[in-house]
Amino acid sequence: MGQPSTRLQLARLTLCRFRNYDQLTLCPQAPIVVLTGENGSGKTNLLEAASLLTPGRGLRGASLGQFGQNGSAHWGIASQIMVDGDPMELGTGLQPGTDAPRRIFLLNGKPLRNQNTWENPLAAVWLTPQMDRLFSESASGRRRFLDRLVMAAYPHHARELAAYDRAMSQRNRLLQTRANEPVWLSGLEAAMARHGASVTAARNETVRQINLYAQQDMDAFPAVQIKLLCAIADKLEQHPALHVEDWLKEQLATSRMMDREKGRTSLGVHKSDFALTDLKKQFPAALASTGQQKSLLIGLILAHARLVSDHRGTAPLLLLDEPLVHLDEQRRLSLQKILQNFQSTVLITGTDQAPFAPLQGHAEFATLRQGAFLSIC
Repeated sequence: MGQPSTRLQLARLTLCRFRNYDQLTLCPQAPIVVLTGENGSGKTNLLEAASLLTPGRGLRGASLGQFGQNGSAHWGIASQIMVDGDPMELGTGLQPGTDAPRRIFLLNGKPLRNQNTWENPLAAVWLTPQMDRLFSESASGRRRFLDRLVMAAYPHHARELAAYDRAMSQRNRLLQTRANEPVWLSGLEAAMARHGASVTAARNETVRQINLYAQQDMDAFPAVQIKLLCAIADKLEQHPALHVEDWLKEQLATSRMMDREKGRTSLGVHKSDFALTDLKKQFPAALASTGQQKSLLIGLILAHARLVSDHRGTAPLLLLDEPLVHLDEQRRLSLQKILQNFQSTVLITGTDQAPFAPLQGHAEFATLRQGAFLSIC
């Protein structure tokens, strides 16, 4: 890992009426916290709570209504983050006393309009079992995964994505109801082109930087390379952004009839995909075994964590849900060796403590049962 200018520590994490937790507070006493317990004990829920302190919908991508305990209308997550010893309070939850659920965000006790305006150094990088299927499922899952990588380094990316999606939804609706409104359609297509070019530029830059960080093996994990599969990305590599915006506007205008018949927009950043390859062997992840895919994915996550550390000046929280599954013994040991030098708090889960024996003396071990700590040592 690179050496960021400041060290970040999760000093306290408190959950209230969140998922299977009524009330729980975790105060890590070591840089690494190993959370173990049976399936359903709440290990992933705790990692999800930490992920919601950063932009986006967390490591599960869940809706607001899914977070509350037993359907509770109100839930909250509070934390204290230490940045080189200086405390910062971060929190999020559903605002009480409102008819429609509305998520609020707090920085040092003061509400902010939305999470994308946060002036905080916190980012999070995570790995979940669902990502084991990343290269065998649809492009939409890979696209969401890529955009999470981008947002960790460039928080404004979430705003550009949301603006693009709004304009596209309005265009789709207008094509079905009032397709004879060319001026209105042109305005929406101009917005899609503007925000789409910004989204693609951020993806391009993130991919370029990850590829730089991932050129070398990381202990037992292979060097990897990402390739964006996107016509707009290809255009941006060859032409200025304004030229690409004009090109995209033209493409959208000429596809109106086809898009009206299909009921959806056929070209845009919502169609992008990416491929991941073992750099030295030139072997694509899509053709690799489950264990090889997991190894390539961890190589990518580690490279991305280095990028975020250097870009933001602080290392991200590292949230690893069942990361040892599908790894051979050499790579299990390698990953735990790498984690011991990470410059931020690491939360890692497993069903039992035995596989994490190499972390003894470096980590705090906590066992969960039915939404509560059974033991912490």
